[in-house]
Amino acid sequence: MWMARLGKWSRLTGAVVLTAAVTVFGLKAAGVDFSPLGADASYQKFLAAYTLLSESYFQGVSTKRLMDGATEGMARAVDDYPFTVYMDQQTTKRFKDLVTSHFQGIGAVLTVQSGKLAVSSVLAGSPAQKAGLLPGDVLLQINGQRTDGMSVEQAVQRIRGAVGTPVVLLVLRGMNQTAKLTITRAQVTQTTVYAKMLPGHIGYLAITQFSQDTATAFLRDLDMLQKSGMRGLIIDVRDDPGGLLQSVAKIANALLPRGSVIVQIDNRNHQKQVVHATGALVHVPMVCLIDGGSASAAEILAAALSESAHVPLIGERTYGKGTVQETQEFRDGSSIKITVARWLTPDGQWIHKRGIAPTIAVPMPAYFRLPLLSVSLRKPYGPDANGVTVAVLQRMLLALGFDPGRMDGYYSAGTERAVAAFQKLHKLPATGIVNDATAYALDASLVGRRQREDPQLTAAIGYLRLKLMG
Repeated sequence: MWMARLGKWSRLTGAVVLTAAVTVFGLKAAGVDFSPLGADASYQKFLAAYTLLSESYFQGVSTKRLMDGATEGMARAVDDYPFTVYMDQQTTKRFKDLVTSHFQGIGAVLTVQSGKLAVSSVLAGSPAQKAGLLPGDVLLQINGQRTDGMSVEQAVQRIRGAVGTPVVLLVLRGMNQTAKLTITRAQVTQTTVYAKMLPGHIGYLAITQFSQDTATAFLRDLDMLQKSGMRGLIIDVRDDPGGLLQSVAKIANALLPRGSVIVQIDNRNHQKQVVHATGALVHVPMVCLIDGGSASAAEILAAALSESAHVPLIGERTYGKGTVQETQEFRDGSSIKITVARWLTPDGQWIHKRGIAPTIAVPMPAYFRLPLLSVSLRKPYGPDANGVTVAVLQRMLLALGFDPGRMDGYYSAGTERAVAAFQKLHKLPATGIVNDATAYALDASLVGRRQREDPQLTAAIGYLRLKLMG
């Protein structure tokens, strides 16, 4: 996913486009069509459809709505969704927030669980965390308005607002505990780089996306690790969907040998722009962790490390997104994100829809891909229940060392015994029935195991230790 460059030039371009469209329709209404498409049959069909809908649709429809639909349809027509797409004003605003990782709000991520709005995560140091909002809380009201039937987007719009203003949330916590939280909105910055020093002075830098401030944070943390005596470095771009070209280029610039190729950009006229590294700040052995969630900018970094610096890639084949997007914003605040080029690896490979194969393949256990259970159940479930949720439960139990006897999604007596054994170990009532408390404990146990047992990270550490010993 390539983020956009939303600047003054783009806004002016949008204004010109909109003004030209108004002029053409004005002349057409006057019986004169100076459009270069005036004689085109498909253009005449478009004008006829516009006239028919605007004049004959039984409820009436605004010109703006028709034009927005036409613009969205043109973007869809190139068959490049979701990379080439029309974005309305609200979507454009959210897109800008994603690009910058800065937004005015409370710092909580919402999701839908069992038909209810729930908090999936809370950003560290955010107003939401300081006010006591917790992952798993179910959102009942926003400023006194019930959330029944409200989408995530609608809830986010109501929660976000001007810095310094309050929002009051009523949440359900556990089975029957409610809490009313008054949270003061602030400018929230989402962290995209995580750093730590592992045993043996092996540095670890994880990048969750390449936003506007990611390169600055990465270089700061890289410097901190180097000053702390780093002898080897792990770059982790697993589940990183990509981001800004400028950001990944600055990061790759610091990691690659001076003069080596970071990426090649190939436009529609097959004119190639080759980006070279000039930094060369790192002189220790490195590895890069990748998986099926590593896409676009994450793949640029992985390919550059592999082909220009012979850094091993450990993990699983990447997503395979090899195109470049730019965004042009219109005068009304809407925009179009459009594919303008493709990118090639330093060796000239186009990885689109193929991905990048790891140097050392290390698959993740199946339980790493399991979704977490809802912790806001409408009612507990137990014997004779069936469905996908029960199948997930059974796989969670098996991963945690409790054999449910079957994996087909039927809540059998074996599943009931496994649940009761788990509950007993975690000092919960051993009913064999899954309620909110049991679901929360299962989720926490699975997340804990994932953090303790990461075979790809273990392989990376082992590789660097052998490299340093040699």
